[in-house]
Amino acid sequence: MTGTADETAITVTELERLKNYYRHYVDIENVNYYRKGGYHPVHIGDIIHNRYRVVNKLGYGGYSTVWLVKDLDMGRYASLKVIVADASKNASEVTLLRHLKEIQTNLPDIPGGEFVMKVFDDFIVDGPNGTHQCIVTEVLGLPLDPNPLEVKEHIYPIDMAKKMVAQIAQGVAYLHRIGIVHGDLHIKNIVLHAPEMENLSDQDVQKYFDRPWLERPECREEYSKLAISDPDHRVPQHVVYAGLSNELVALLFDTVHIKICDFGEAFLWHGVPRQIELHTPNAHAAPEILFGDPVTPAVDIWSMAVLAHLILSGVYMFEPPGGGSVEFEWVLKLGKMPDRWWPRWIERGISFDDDGVYIAGEFPMDVMERESALMTGSIGRRMREDEVIEFEQLVRRMVCYEVEDRISADGVVQSIPADWIKGGKEHWRRI
Repeated sequence: MTGTADETAITVTELERLKNYYRHYVDIENVNYYRKGGYHPVHIGDIIHNRYRVVNKLGYGGYSTVWLVKDLDMGRYASLKVIVADASKNASEVTLLRHLKEIQTNLPDIPGGEFVMKVFDDFIVDGPNGTHQCIVTEVLGLPLDPNPLEVKEHIYPIDMAKKMVAQIAQGVAYLHRIGIVHGDLHIKNIVLHAPEMENLSDQDVQKYFDRPWLERPECREEYSKLAISDPDHRVPQHVVYAGLSNELVALLFDTVHIKICDFGEAFLWHGVPRQIELHTPNAHAAPEILFGDPVTPAVDIWSMAVLAHLILSGVYMFEPPGGGSVEFEWVLKLGKMPDRWWPRWIERGISFDDDGVYIAGEFPMDVMERESALMTGSIGRRMREDEVIEFEQLVRRMVCYEVEDRISADGVVQSIPADWIKGGKEHWRRI
């Protein structure tokens, strides 16, 4: 053993806190989270649940890794999501997805269902880091964020954006019709899809997915002995970079078909407001979420308005300057919050008086001088003036403080212009 006893003790204490044995990789999940309660080690070629052969990697998140697999029973390709062990203890997502699968199987023709991911299977797998919930779905595509296209201002061409917004509205309306509230509608939970992906051949997989790039996890030299001896760390032999080809990007943008995915925050709706904690990002979250009030399907309506504005303009509707609170933006653009919330916003007195009037010096923006106060970013340059006004009129019915005043998802679908569903490859190359 090298070093003094004190040095060793300090090192062990730090590692117990950080467990930072392995270096970090760009576009790879945190290898240090391959430990008890964390990620399940998956390797290319593994056969999971005696049925799913791992072919490639599709992506990862803070709570899961996602893999392209071949269903050996059905002879089709699918997406396998392997959830970290600690998060697998909550079975609520599985219960909801089983409900979704039952509807998709028995009532496949409900309008809007084509814009929600299809669920195939679920099971658990035991591994060195714990017990992991696994969910099998159709092969999806690329998330809307980050934008796979290198386009001006990093936003989607307007015809494509309109089509996406119309499809998201139809997908949300479908979910609400079948009693599901998504609860976490934001741009990372919307993916591009193509009908061709539903029946991928072996040749298609070779065409649309690059060969997986493997790299052996590299342990920090000073921690190597501790990492090897630590029973809480069980890393894979190789980490895998997702292999998505340019041909897949071209296919997805020729088609322009979105899918709503990731139901980790979703809940079943039985007509009674639910007192549950949602973790929707603040910029997308309805006020009742941030103030801890009971939630209803109306949370999706608010989030959908923010998402639609983001897709059309490239910026958030409620994005406070300098990283301030989102409540500031609400009051600035929508007016004073209801009395039950107003006193609970501690920072209100810095910028507003008791009536919700801005008092912090020069007005920070000129949007309130215009009729289109909510429409920010480049939306005014990308849409006709009459379109902007009509869209804001719809949005204002979606971001009402009171949930009973918000329009329904079906109402949003009926209010979106019919020509927004058009678009596709003849449009997307135009900025």
